[in-house]
Amino acid sequence: MKNLTLDQIKGLAQQIQSPGISIFLPTHRAGQDTQQDPIRFKNLLREAELSLLDKGMGPREVSALLQPAQALLDEAYFWQHQRDGLAVFIASDDFHYYHLPFRVEELLIIARSYYVKPVLPLFTNNGHYYVLAISQDEVRLFEGTRYSVGQIDLPEGTPESLDEALKFDDPEKQLQFHTGTSQGGIRTGMFHGQGPGDEEQKERIERYLNLVDAGLKEIFRETQAPLVLAGVEYLLPLYHKVSEYAHIMKEGITGSPEHLRPEELQEQAWTIVESYFRQEMEKAVEQYQQLAVTAKATDNIEEIVAAAFYGRVDKLLLAIDAQIWGIFDPDTGKVVHYQAGQSQEDDLALLDFAAMQTLQKDGSVYALLQEDMPTDSPIAAVLRY
Repeated sequence: MKNLTLDQIKGLAQQIQSPGISIFLPTHRAGQDTQQDPIRFKNLLREAELSLLDKGMGPREVSALLQPAQALLDEAYFWQHQRDGLAVFIASDDFHYYHLPFRVEELLIIARSYYVKPVLPLFTNNGHYYVLAISQDEVRLFEGTRYSVGQIDLPEGTPESLDEALKFDDPEKQLQFHTGTSQGGIRTGMFHGQGPGDEEQKERIERYLNLVDAGLKEIFRETQAPLVLAGVEYLLPLYHKVSEYAHIMKEGITGSPEHLRPEELQEQAWTIVESYFRQEMEKAVEQYQQLAVTAKATDNIEEIVAAAFYGRVDKLLLAIDAQIWGIFDPDTGKVVHYQAGQSQEDDLALLDFAAMQTLQKDGSVYALLQEDMPTDSPIAAVLRY
């Protein structure tokens, strides 16, 4: 499956060929509902076709533009292997689709550029996290939100077990690992084999964990999302020791993770990260409120869009359930006009734009519901200067 990365979403945000078509569809992992997903996608494509024809595009031009997306309708395997959501982006000579680990609302947007705000929860600082379930026999990586979790394909070259990681070691030194249960129900690791002793056994495990951590750098280099470890108790401090990722939660899910379903991992992981997210968001909201009467904070959308473009936004709070469309002139730094509601042909999704500019300039973005915003405006910012 194609997993959406921060670099990819930055690329999507820079696409300026008009029209840019963005489609979001809630999908299903299994069951009879999977048969309805392509039907609903076909209906959205038909809606896009009619809208483009109504805007004056010719039938052949419309057909060529939508052809890559139309081709997905004939791929049975594609529809039988979905996650919780699907994002599709279409422009002239540009086509992308991504499987999402959380549910999205069904949506079609045709505008001057791609509309990316529905996928921002993957990259904001108040609800996106990872779970690494690791044992000697299995490595699974999950991406979670408050209400959902999805397994991520491991990057190529990441070992999926200790045997795979150390398959070229001397066979005489191969160690077998079993998991037993100590008093109180806590599972502990026990080793036996023909190796020289505990230190070499520990060294082999550390090398394995280090190889896993190195393989996951492709994913973690683009994020500051917290990582929750799930594994037998002795493994967790070893992974902390070898890992270069700075955002591993101190508390982990202890016990053998191999028999835990994704939903069980998500439930236990959320109890660990919830307080972290709440504290980080409360800090951002409190900082905005303290600075709201100064020049270091604003809820004026025109000011924020320009400030984000020039790299002045340190923390951005935005309402994930709001849409504001307008035209931004980068030469003057002015928002020419903006309005709520449906986009016009030349409009820019201003909240999207501000969020992506903030992320590109190493700022932090927090996605809230409008009712949780510290101001009546759908956007607020703490400025660097």
